[in-house]
Amino acid sequence: MKKKTFTAILIAATLLTGLLEGYSQQSRIIRGRVTDSNDKTAVIGANIIEYDAEERIINGTISDVNGDFILEMKDLSHKVRVSVIGYETLEITPDPNTVMSIELAPSNVELEEVTITAKAESRFSLTNIEERDKASSSVKVDLIDMQDSGVLSATDALQGKISGLDIISASGDPGSGSQLVIRGLSSMGNSQPLIVVDGVPQFRVSRNDIDISSADTEDLGNLINIAVQDIKSIEILKDAASTAVWGSQGADGVLLIETHTGRLGKVQFDYQYKPSLNIQPPAIPMLDGDEYIMLQLEEWHNAYGVFDIPQEIAYDRDFYDFYNYSANTDWLGEITQNAFTQDHYFKVAGGGQKTRYFTSVSYVNEGGTTINTDARRISTRVNLDYFLSRRLVFTIQFNYFNNNTNNHVEIERRNVRQMALIKAPNMSIWEYDQFGNPTGEYFTPINSYQGYGGTYFNPVAVANLDKNNRRENHLQNTFRLRYDINDWITINETVSFQYKGYKTQNYLPYNALGTDWLAWTVNKAEESNNIESAIRTETQVAFDSPFRNQNHTLTGAITWITNQSQYEWMNLQSHKIPSTDIQDPAISGQINWIGTGSGEKRELGALANLNYKYKDKYLVQTTVRADASSVFGVNYRWGLFPGISVGWRFSSESFMQSFQWLDDSMLRFSWGISGRQPGQAYARFATYESTDNGQYMLYPAIVPQSVQLDNLKWESQSSYDIGLELNLFNYRFFLEADVYQKVTSDLLFNPYYIPTSSGYDRFSSLNGGRLENKGWELMLDYKIIQGENFNWSVNLNTSQNVNAFLDLPDNFNTERSTAIGNGQYPLRVLEGEPIGSFFGFRYLGVYPSDADAMARDANGNIIHDEEGNPVPMTYLGTYVFRGGDAKYEDINHDGKIDLNDVVFIGDSNPDFVGGFGTALDYKNFDLACSFHYRLGFDIVNQVAIDTEGMNDRNNQSKAVLSRWRVQGQDEEGMIPRAYLNHPANNLGSDRYVEPGDYLRLINLKLGYRLKSEWCDRLNLRSVVLAFSARKILTFTRYSGQDPEVGQNAADPFWIGVDRANTPPPKIYTMSVAIGF
Repeated sequence: MKKKTFTAILIAATLLTGLLEGYSQQSRIIRGRVTDSNDKTAVIGANIIEYDAEERIINGTISDVNGDFILEMKDLSHKVRVSVIGYETLEITPDPNTVMSIELAPSNVELEEVTITAKAESRFSLTNIEERDKASSSVKVDLIDMQDSGVLSATDALQGKISGLDIISASGDPGSGSQLVIRGLSSMGNSQPLIVVDGVPQFRVSRNDIDISSADTEDLGNLINIAVQDIKSIEILKDAASTAVWGSQGADGVLLIETHTGRLGKVQFDYQYKPSLNIQPPAIPMLDGDEYIMLQLEEWHNAYGVFDIPQEIAYDRDFYDFYNYSANTDWLGEITQNAFTQDHYFKVAGGGQKTRYFTSVSYVNEGGTTINTDARRISTRVNLDYFLSRRLVFTIQFNYFNNNTNNHVEIERRNVRQMALIKAPNMSIWEYDQFGNPTGEYFTPINSYQGYGGTYFNPVAVANLDKNNRRENHLQNTFRLRYDINDWITINETVSFQYKGYKTQNYLPYNALGTDWLAWTVNKAEESNNIESAIRTETQVAFDSPFRNQNHTLTGAITWITNQSQYEWMNLQSHKIPSTDIQDPAISGQINWIGTGSGEKRELGALANLNYKYKDKYLVQTTVRADASSVFGVNYRWGLFPGISVGWRFSSESFMQSFQWLDDSMLRFSWGISGRQPGQAYARFATYESTDNGQYMLYPAIVPQSVQLDNLKWESQSSYDIGLELNLFNYRFFLEADVYQKVTSDLLFNPYYIPTSSGYDRFSSLNGGRLENKGWELMLDYKIIQGENFNWSVNLNTSQNVNAFLDLPDNFNTERSTAIGNGQYPLRVLEGEPIGSFFGFRYLGVYPSDADAMARDANGNIIHDEEGNPVPMTYLGTYVFRGGDAKYEDINHDGKIDLNDVVFIGDSNPDFVGGFGTALDYKNFDLACSFHYRLGFDIVNQVAIDTEGMNDRNNQSKAVLSRWRVQGQDEEGMIPRAYLNHPANNLGSDRYVEPGDYLRLINLKLGYRLKSEWCDRLNLRSVVLAFSARKILTFTRYSGQDPEVGQNAADPFWIGVDRANTPPPKIYTMSVAIGF
C-alpha cells in the first residue's frame, strides 16, 4: 500500500513539474506585429533582439512578410530592441500575455552630403593594417567574374591575371594541378607559394622520402580542392616585407584565400551546374605503318648497305605474325578521347543579428582526354559566426574534401602517351593468329621488332588494364574567438586542426606487358598509405589608436604562433600475384619491398608589427618575426626576419589638390628578410643502418648512412621593392608598377652530392651560394565606359624577371653530366647564368655531300693535314661525318665535335609573363575575354628528339619526310638522313631547343542574367546563364603539342624538357546558376 502511494505521489510531482515548466516556457514567449507608424503597413525583416544587462545578444528573430514575429526569451527582465534599416531603433518592454503591436518611426534624417569611408581589412590579418594603407607589394583579386566560366581551380582563375605570378599547367590530366612561381625561382627546393585559407596555412610536403617532382602537385592540391565558388578573394603577397609575416613557409610568396561567410538577412539557396566538354589539341602527325616500314628499310640500307630484312618489316605473308605486323595503328589516337566534366555546386547562406552562416557542397567529376583517366572531388565547407555579445564573436570553420584520381602507371620512366608516340605503327593492338583470326588478347610479344616487350609495351593494353589511383581525404576544423576588450584592444585566439590521409594503389597485370612469368613486373601491385596531421594555434593582441587624433594613427599587433605537424607512411610492393582479380600486394604475392616511416616537427613563432600613419599621407609599417624549428640544431634553431614598408600618399598633399583628375595614389618602398627551412623533418640527424657486410657471428654490423649536420641553418632571402599605385579620372584608370630585387643567401641544397671517397655520397642538406632574382612589374586597368546600361573595361599586366646564380658553394661540382651522345645534354651550372640553362652543340644543318663534311678554320677555309689532304669532320675522333649527316659548329676548329664544342644555347626562364583582357556588359548581357602569354623562354623538345632522330626502330613524326636522301641534296628545312644506330645525328644541340613563346586565349565568356521580373514570375531570386571557352586558341612557333612546360627548382641542373605529358585540353562550358 505504501509503495502504491509513493508511486502516485511521484507521478503527480512529475506532471506538476512539467506543467509548471510548460507554463514557465510559455510565459517567456512574446508575439507581435511590426508596422510602419505612418502608413500602418507591415515592416518585413525587422530584427527583434533580446539583450541581457551586459548588452550581450541572447536570442533574436525577424518579422515575416506580414510583419509578425515570435520570440522565445531567456529572461523576461532582459531588454528587447526592434530595428531595421530605414527606421528608428525602438526598445520595448516584453509582454507575454498579449499580442504586441509595435510601430516603428521612419528615420527622417536629411543628408545633404554623405562621405563614406570604407575600412577594408582582412578578417584574419596578422598585421592589423587596413588594405588601403598597405605599403608592401601585394595584389588582391575578386573571383566573382570567374565563377561562371569553366575553371575548376583557383590556379586556372589566376593564370594571366597578376603581374609577377607565373602559372604553368603541370599536365592536362585530371587533378594534376599547376605550378606557381612568384618573381622567379628563388631556391633549390619546392618553390611554391604558401597557401593560406581563411588565415590558416595549409599542409606543406615535408616527409623525408618525398619525391620533389610530385611535391608541387601535392602542395598545390590545396588550390585544386577548394571550390572556385567558395572563394571570395585571393591576395598575392610578393615581397619579403609582407611574406615574412608568415614565417619560413612564405619565402616563395603567399596566396591568401578568403572564402565566403554568412550574411545578415533571410536564408538564400543557390545552385550552379556547369557541364564541360574537354578536347585535346591536335596531335603531332606521326608516320603510318607503311611510311614507318619504308623509313626502317632506309635506315638499314644507309647503315649496312646489303642486309637481311627483318620479318616484322618484310611484308612476308608466310611469317607467322604477319597479321600482327601489317597494321596502320594510330597509337596516340587510340588512347585519346573527348571527355566530359560535371560540376555541381550548392550553397546556403543567411543569418540574423546573433548568428550568420555559410554552407556549401561541391561535386566535380572531371574526365581526362587520355582513356581511363578521371578525377572526382566532393567538398563541403561550413563557416559559422556566432555573436555572443557586441564584444565577443565565436567563429567555427569546417572544411572537408574527398578526392579520387585515376591515372596510368609509368613503365621504365615512360607513360602511355610517350610510348604511343614511338610505338611501331605497323604493330596491331589486338593479337591475330597465323590465319588472321583475332585471339581476343592484346598483342604483347615478349620480343618485338623494337625490342623487349616490357620496355616497348602496348600502350592501349596498359591504358585499359592497369590501375594507378589516389584516394585522398582532408579535414580541417578551425575555431576562433574574438574579444574586444575596449574600443582599441582586441584579443584573437585561433586553434586549427588539419588531418589528411591518402592512399595510392597501382597494379600492372601480366597481359598488359610482353614479359615472361619470371619478370618482376608480372602482376605487380603496390600500395602506399599516408597520414598527416597538424595543430596550429595563434594568440594575437591587436590594438588601434588609443588616442583620438586625426593626424596620427597607430595600430599594431603581437602574435604568438605554435605549429606541430606529424606524418606516418607505409609502402608495400609485390609481384607474381596468382590472379589478375587479386590486386592487393599483401595477398599471395612475392614481396619486392616493404617500407614504413614517421616523423614529427614543431615550430614556434613570435610576430610583432607596428603601423604608423600621419595625416593619412605618410605611412610606416614594421614587422619582426622570430621563428624556431625542430629541424635545426641548437646552434641555428631561431631565425629573425624583419621587414619595413614606407608609403607616401602624395595625392593627399595640399599642392596636389589642384589636379582634379588625380585620385588616391601612393609611392611605396619595402624591404625585408624571409627565411626557409629544409623540407625534411630530420635533415640534421645522422642515420645508421644494419648491414650484412661486417657481420660478427649472428650480430649484424651497424654502419653510418648520413652525416650529422649541427650547423645547418636557415636559408635567407633579402628583398626590396619600390612601387607606385596611381588612380586617375575618378578611379577609372588604375596603374601599379613595381621594381624589385631579391637575393637568396645560404641556399639549401637538398640533397648536396659529395665525392664518394668521403665514405658518403651526399649530405641530406647543405647551405651555400647565392641566387638573385630582379625585375619589374606593371598592371593597368581602365574603365573606358561607365554607364547605366553599358560598361567597358580593359586590363593589362606584364612583368620581367632575370634569374642568375651569384655564387656557388665552395667545391661545388658545376657539372652533373658530361654525356654528349644522341639526345643527351651536358648538365652544367655556371655563375652568372640562370637556373634552367641549356648547354649543347650549335646545329648548323645537314652536310649536302661528303665533300662538304670537312674541317674548317675560323675564316671558313678547309683545313689540310701535313700531306695536304682535307681533314674530315669527326665525332670524338672516331666517326667520320658524311653527306646527309648533322652538321654542328666546331667551336675550336680542331675538326672534332666533342665536349670542347659545348656552349650555352638557351634557358627555360621566360623574359616576359603577363596577360590582358577586356570585359563588357550591356544591360543583362556580359562578355569577357582574357589572354595569357609567356615570352623569351626555350624548351628542349624531347618529343622531337625521340621522333625525328631516325637512328633507332621507334616511330617518327611526319617531319622526317623532309629528310636528306641523295648526295648534293640541299633544301631549306631538310633534316639529316635516316641511319640506324648513327652515333652523332641526334646529339643534344639547339636543333631541339625551340622558342616556347606563346599567346593563348585562356578564357572567353558570354553571360546573361535573367530579368528580375521574369525571375519573380518563376519565384526565383536570380537566374544566370553563361557559355565559356578556355584555352581554345594558341599562337606559338613551338612545334610540340603544347608549350606549357613545368619548372623544377629542386634541381640546380634542371632544364625545361617537353616529355609528352598530356596537354591542357580545350574546354567548352555551359553554366546555369539559380538563386532561390
